[in-house]
Amino acid sequence: MNWLENLKLAAGALWANRLRSVLTMIGLVIGIGAVILVVALGVGAQRFVSDQFAGLGTNVIGIFNAGPRTRGRQPLTLADIEAVRTQASSVRRVAPIAVGQGKINWGDHKSQGQLQGVPFNISQIIRINFSQGRFFTPAEIDNRKRVVILGELLSRKLFGYENPVGKTVMINDNQMTVVGVTKRSFFGSWIDLDRGMLVPLSVALESLVASDSPFGKKVDGFIVESKPGVSSAEMTFEVRNLLRLRHNVTDREDFLIANAQDVVNLFNGVALGVTVVLGLTAAISLVVSGIGIMNIMLVSVTERTREIGLRKALGATEEVILTQFVIEAVLLSLVGGVIGMAWGIAAALGIANISPLKPEVTTWSILLAVVVSAGTGLFFGVFPARRAARLDPIVALRTE
Repeated sequence: MNWLENLKLAAGALWANRLRSVLTMIGLVIGIGAVILVVALGVGAQRFVSDQFAGLGTNVIGIFNAGPRTRGRQPLTLADIEAVRTQASSVRRVAPIAVGQGKINWGDHKSQGQLQGVPFNISQIIRINFSQGRFFTPAEIDNRKRVVILGELLSRKLFGYENPVGKTVMINDNQMTVVGVTKRSFFGSWIDLDRGMLVPLSVALESLVASDSPFGKKVDGFIVESKPGVSSAEMTFEVRNLLRLRHNVTDREDFLIANAQDVVNLFNGVALGVTVVLGLTAAISLVVSGIGIMNIMLVSVTERTREIGLRKALGATEEVILTQFVIEAVLLSLVGGVIGMAWGIAAALGIANISPLKPEVTTWSILLAVVVSAGTGLFFGVFPARRAARLDPIVALRTE
């Protein structure tokens, strides 16, 4: 008996008990679909994180006023920024940031958010996307123009869906003109582009944030971009040593250095870990469905004992009987696997259409699903098939 005849026999046997076959496949359908969906979500999450953090740049680090040193802490100052800019050979651009709290009013609408003074070159270091308006011009920065860029969530809170560009708002009792609204960033950045507000650094230091200190004009941090061909690790080493020297640090530093690539790697690691855990959890249903397939095949062997005895009496070998029942189990699991793949892919596409997270169904996950579904049928179908193949034809024919 060739493979095609065996396949027809297997399909006929499954169709004759189609309700039982469908119920048996449900676990496999759920398991395969869940594995494909979880893998797609994991891959999509890693891509989403990488895209969100791409604006930070992998050759960028942030230095901020913080650290374990509590006594004799020296704030970061404009003099520190100038020293890094002129003395660190690995540095291409430096952008200081001054941070404070801003109370903002527009008519009867009031709110507050993080106020951040930034220079023009910050837009050359990190990516700032706009839903409306634009970034500051060099002339506005140099001439200390009182202009402001609002985060999308802050703008929505004040103006609703009205375009705020060109309107005048009051920030800490200072009149400011809105020139732009940043597009929402789901993972943020070195600066708050969602709920905060950006103003020219010179304006912030002059009248909007407290910047005086015994060491000079202080800032809350600065962003540093390395020169082409210089790794962030090399730049971090040079900048750290320069600041330690300037701040007279001998043990614990009074500043923190954050590496954008480390943040990306951390999120990717978390996403991969969650994907693996959820994937293994979904795979448990495959084991359960495999046991169900084995159970149903054992029932089928019992019900068809006389048929098996008759076929063996007519000359069917153990290999033929074994092949027939294995094909039935594999066919059952393959059909369930195909249906599971279909709903897993459909669910991934549905999520991609309604959320910013874009699940990615990969070729290897589909191939894995096919192999797993076929392997499940083969592994759990062998035992019932061997039992059927080893039946004594005389005993089988006497079975009622």
